Amino acid sequence: MAIGACIRGFKSSMRPVIAVDATHLKCKYRGVLFVATAFDRNRNIYPVAFGIGDLETDAAWEWFLRKLHCAIGDCSNLVVISDLKVSIHNGLRRVFPGASHGICFYHLKGNIKASFKLKQRDPILGYFVRAAKSYRLAEFNRHFSRINNDRVRTYLLRAGVQKWSRAHCDGRRYNVMTTNIVESINSVLRFARMLPVLHLIDEITNLLVCWFRQRRELAMKSHSTLCPDLGEIKLRKRLDAASRMNVVKINEVECNVLDGDLNGLVHLKFDLEQLSCKHAIAVCRHLKLNPYSFASSYYTRATWVAAYAESIYPVPPEGTWVIPENLKKVKILPPLCKVMPGRRKTQRIASRGEESRKKKCSRCSVKGHYRSTCKQSVPLTNKQHVA
Repeated sequence: MAIGACIRGFKSSMRPVIAVDATHLKCKYRGVLFVATAFDRNRNIYPVAFGIGDLETDAAWEWFLRKLHCAIGDCSNLVVISDLKVSIHNGLRRVFPGASHGICFYHLKGNIKASFKLKQRDPILGYFVRAAKSYRLAEFNRHFSRINNDRVRTYLLRAGVQKWSRAHCDGRRYNVMTTNIVESINSVLRFARMLPVLHLIDEITNLLVCWFRQRRELAMKSHSTLCPDLGEIKLRKRLDAASRMNVVKINEVECNVLDGDLNGLVHLKFDLEQLSCKHAIAVCRHLKLNPYSFASSYYTRATWVAAYAESIYPVPPEGTWVIPENLKKVKILPPLCKVMPGRRKTQRIASRGEESRKKKCSRCSVKGHYRSTCKQSVPLTNKQHVA
């Protein structure tokens, strides 16, 4: 299911970075909901396409990616972010051969933790996260060299450094390092996924109608040059950090910035995020240039407004539908699925290496149970004695 307003908004106003994932349906006949989403200029979820299949197989993922390709066409500089599923990698290689494939570093971190039995706060995980988010190769090498486990280093190198490291990425993934945007929309639809397919599609459509209306109104009320919750906040934080740096001009477009850590050469062309970093802002201040003028149009308020310019309309009543004659004769049968007895599962299955949430009693503050099953003796307070 690809809604025209979302597709046109993505092609005209979105950064060419898409996160894909799938989540299980919890209705009678089960199934899988495929989701492709992007980030808008204000760090909001921007759904691009949905699909429903039976299982997460090579054939199902290739079908969904082909439908996505039909909707968005050949998108230049496209980067697709996913988890480590081989089916997604195989489908992207066949359908989007020119796109760059990035791995969600959060899933990769969970795999490292589970495979090598690391603790939650193990320094190796911290060095990996810093290396993945590094913009410069020197910064990446500094953090990656601190991973003192040869097995972990070998695992990360075999996974493909260009897939999880921002500094080595073949394409331009901006600040999209995880598939959290897909996980978020799966969470929003957690109750809708219990409904039959037709009602699920109605819920998704109604959700998009509401989102487009609210964000269009918010964008129209904004008066900042850049989007308030992403470009504007990032640039203001970097302006403060840039004030403590020294700049030495080398030529018309290159300067050496001294930041007290990793001093570096700055060229006034920004490739990875297309938003001035603190070093580039220090150069702009030194040369008396406006740092806002170097920000990509992707971060401007005008592009944000254009992304939600079109309205999404709910599905009209069935009596008003115009159905072609060849489709009226088609009979859609329910999928071949063995419906198991008992209550269907509603709890989310934790990913590999993910920490399970521990129960904590609000009465005695002891972990392992809730207030309703608490059997601990709690001393009375002074107020309870007086009463």
